[in-house]
Amino acid sequence: MGKGKRLKKLRRTSEASFSDKFQETFTRNFQKELKNSELWDEIVAQHGEKCALELVRECKAEVKTDMEIE
Repeated sequence: MGKGKRLKKLRRTSEASFSDKFQETFTRNFQKELKNSELWDEIVAQHGEKCALELVRECKAEVKTDMEIE
């Protein structure tokens, strides 16, 4: 495989992985900020800490890369 094909293949795979990495990072940051917010105390008071942690783990960011720009 030549250098051009290798780089093209790398770019194709890196684009998908970039959005995946961005989504994971965004999710982690959101979960961290939620735990540090005032809302966290309310969630824990309503559901208990164990259930609240499960709810936070279920919160995931969804990044859509196929949106049209007008």
